[in-house]
Amino acid sequence: MAKISTTMASFKPFFFFFSSLLYFSTAQSPPPPPPPQSLINAAETLSNSGYISMSLTLELIADTVISRAAKNSLTGSALTIFSPPDSSFSDFGQPSLSHILLHFSPVSISLSSLQSLPFSSKIPSLSPSSSLYVTSVGSDSRVSINNVEIVGSPIYDDGYVIVFRIEDFFTQNFTQPETNRNPNFKSSPQCIRLDPFSRFYEVSLMMKSKGYLIMSSFLELQLIGFLKNTELKLTVFAPMDDAVVGFSGDFPVYQQLFLRHLVPCVLYWTDLNEMVNGTEFKNYVNGLSLTITKVNDVSFVNGVEITYPDLYYNDWVVVHGLQSLIPLPDEIDDEMHEDPVKPEVDVSIAPDRSEF
Repeated sequence: MAKISTTMASFKPFFFFFSSLLYFSTAQSPPPPPPPQSLINAAETLSNSGYISMSLTLELIADTVISRAAKNSLTGSALTIFSPPDSSFSDFGQPSLSHILLHFSPVSISLSSLQSLPFSSKIPSLSPSSSLYVTSVGSDSRVSINNVEIVGSPIYDDGYVIVFRIEDFFTQNFTQPETNRNPNFKSSPQCIRLDPFSRFYEVSLMMKSKGYLIMSSFLELQLIGFLKNTELKLTVFAPMDDAVVGFSGDFPVYQQLFLRHLVPCVLYWTDLNEMVNGTEFKNYVNGLSLTITKVNDVSFVNGVEITYPDLYYNDWVVVHGLQSLIPLPDEIDDEMHEDPVKPEVDVSIAPDRSEF
């Protein structure tokens, strides 16, 4: 049996679980809508709301938006649009494509998410030369980006594409504002910088669309996803929601339930197919190894069939879908030591055929 040893020093998950996590995950997310139709609906809403210039602009550059968004989001449908009013187009004239793309972000950001972002947080955009930064401060519910205020709530939101109104065009080449230190601090506090968006965002979006909402939620809750410059290699064997929902509220098992489906290395489907039958990987759970076996063209991990190979993959994380949970060693032992079912015996008196 081939054995592969891996290091776990680079991945130390931090768990923050909420009691409603598994309860709400029983309903599977619908698959993403076709991006072109979402943009058509958004353009119509902009036009009906009096933002005709942005509506026409969106129709003209829709293909460019979809292409650039696809480089940042696997489905290409996650998008937030910030629309200036028609008066801004009249005063400014026709902006460059790079300037227009500054008003498109390749992530779907709700108003509550924007309000929760700290001052000076960077928001990704489709512009190749400029960036967006949160410039609102305090507990006020109003949000400003690049010193331009967002007007009210979104006018369009289909769960993947969101459209906000803004007071004017965002400024290009905007300099990230410096955060002011509290004068009461006598020395700089020992803090680390967290990204406003987790690196697990894209993989989580795809997993939710395929019925793996619970495991995607576990990934989203990992603090390491918000840390910069942290080397990470990970393979996730994700069971379907139906297999996990029975553990709702059983908080003590959440950690080992999640960790036993991880391997601290990248294993693409092609890698699994080329492995020697019985290859074993050390896992994050003490006493548990994950063994890859193959029967004809079907691959298994600890006896559980891999039903959705390469559900998501990039250069540092791969997700393979499973139909059921990977059992713990003691669960397997319990099954093996159960008393075998004795066959039923007909105890009725058989006829005496000795006379024949």
